Parts: sequence; C-alpha cells; structure tokens
Amino acid sequence: MSEPTVNILIFTYNQETLVKDTIESVVNQSYNNIIKIIIADDGSTDKTQDIIREYALNNPLIEPVLGKKNKGIAHNMNRALKRANADYVSFLDGDDVMSQQKIEKQVEYLTKNSDLVACAHDMDVFDVCNGKSLGNFSEVINFTKIKDRMDIKSIFNPSLLLCPSSIMYKYEKIPVNGLDIRLKYWYDFLFIVEVLVNGDLGYINEVLGLYKLHNANTSQSEDMHELGLENALLAYSILIAKYPELYSLVKRRRTATYVAKTMECIRSGDIKRARGLSKVLMSEGSFFKGLLMRILLNILNEKSVDKLLNNQKLLKFVMKYF
Repeated sequence: MSEPTVNILIFTYNQETLVKDTIESVVNQSYNNIIKIIIADDGSTDKTQDIIREYALNNPLIEPVLGKKNKGIAHNMNRALKRANADYVSFLDGDDVMSQQKIEKQVEYLTKNSDLVACAHDMDVFDVCNGKSLGNFSEVINFTKIKDRMDIKSIFNPSLLLCPSSIMYKYEKIPVNGLDIRLKYWYDFLFIVEVLVNGDLGYINEVLGLYKLHNANTSQSEDMHELGLENALLAYSILIAKYPELYSLVKRRRTATYVAKTMECIRSGDIKRARGLSKVLMSEGSFFKGLLMRILLNILNEKSVDKLLNNQKLLKFVMKYF
C-alpha cells in the first residue's frame, strides 16, 4: 500500500521576519508523500507575499493563495482548506516551525491508531523577544496533564490548551464548511469540537515543533481581550444550536469563561463590569460561583485580589473546578 498523502496548510499575515523559517521547516520534512504545501496569506502589507512567491517559484509543491485584503484568520484558513486534497492535513501558523520528522511521526501514529480523527504533540515555546526557550507548551502554556487520548469531553476542559500548529487532522473528518467566519476569535475551539464529534484526538508526548511567542500573537492582542468574551459566547450558542446533546458540556465551559473574564476585570480595575458578570453567573444557575465572585469583590482590597490572581495554584484550581 502507498503511504497516506499529506497537505500542509500554512497561514500567514505580516510575518516577513519569521515566515522563511516556517517554510524551510516544511520543505525539509522527512516524510515523502507530502503532495501539496498550501500557503494562504491574509492580505499582508509587508514582504510576506513576496517571500511566498519566491519559494513557490522554486518548489512545485507550494501553492500560494494570496489575499488582496485582510479578511480574518478563519476566512484565510478556509481558502486553504478548499484547496486541500489529501488523506491528512496539518495546520501551521506562519510564525511557527516544524521539527524535521513531525509529519512522518504523526502519519505513523494516525496509521497505527486508525480510529482517531486527529493527533497533536508538544511544542517548544520560544520567546522571540528574548531569544530563548521558555520550556514545553504542555508545561508553560497548558494548565493540566495531557492524556494520550482525548474525547470531546476532554476538549471542553478550560484548563486544556493544545497548540493549533501541532494538530494533524484526517481530512475526511473536517467540517464541510471549514471554520466559522462569523467568529474573529474562538473559531479554532468551535472547529476542533466539530471534528471531535466524529471521534477522539491522540497526543504524542514529544516535542515536534517550535511555538514562537511574541507581541504579535493573536492571543496577546488587546482586540482579543475586548472581543474574546463576545466571540466565546457566540461559539457556545452555535454549538448548542448544532449539537444540543453537548449542552451540559457547553454550559460548564461557558461558566468557566464568565469566571475567567470576571477575574480579568478585577485585575484590570473594572469592578463595575466584574460585578455585572458575577450577577450573570448567579442568574444562569451558577449561583454559588457568582456569589463567591461577589464576596471577593466586596471584602478584598485591590492588593489582596492581585495577590490571589498571581497565585498559580489558585488559577489552576479555578480552571479545573469552575
């Protein structure tokens, strides 16, 4: 039997200083049956598109999909997905890097575990500003021990964080419409839930890539902090409408999101909004969680609250039980 085919989908936007390393890591993969490297750019205004064109001229596997205008990450990812035509697809952000044997090891893993619909792995977190490694993604970014196998219930755990650039999917299990373009953020959570409706995700406990941490990361943006809650609630509403059987999982995750946002508001000094969110928790059936947040707001001074929010054990407790 021939080896399974693979498409690697790279998503870029204004990453001229980083994208060369990303592309080089892909073209130097050890796996032999990568039939297409699709690089979708979301209307970069720097030299990113010029760099992509240059690589495409010298490598027939590279298919550039270059947008003229910025339309958002989900839209950009869908343009790449529409051109995919392989057994497996691997996602890679335009600032991250693959280790040389990443694709080979993931294909081997999914072939041996044919019931899985996707698999992920650990990443090295590299601080671009300081030029040094911060450690493994599973320990630096993640809040919980990652299991070898994760079902859809696992992915609703708010303390579980997987690096998007580490995930390989069975192409046939990807939603027909791809990612939901109504979401500026949280599209990736909605997407992976829709994939895991069809089966479980496996985890390779090995560092097979580099996740670059820098000021331009979407998760670090001010816009994400402003719109994150709105997008999260929209994603939860979409899931309940499409998969009502997931209601209890969605409700618990929604509660955790409200708690996390309330804590963020306390930390930033937006006490009025924090009190409002605690009332929402109480009215939505999470009475004791909302009451606890209101007690914190009323009896603790700013210094005490800040001390609590910097307590990593407390944060892990909140992520696990709220």
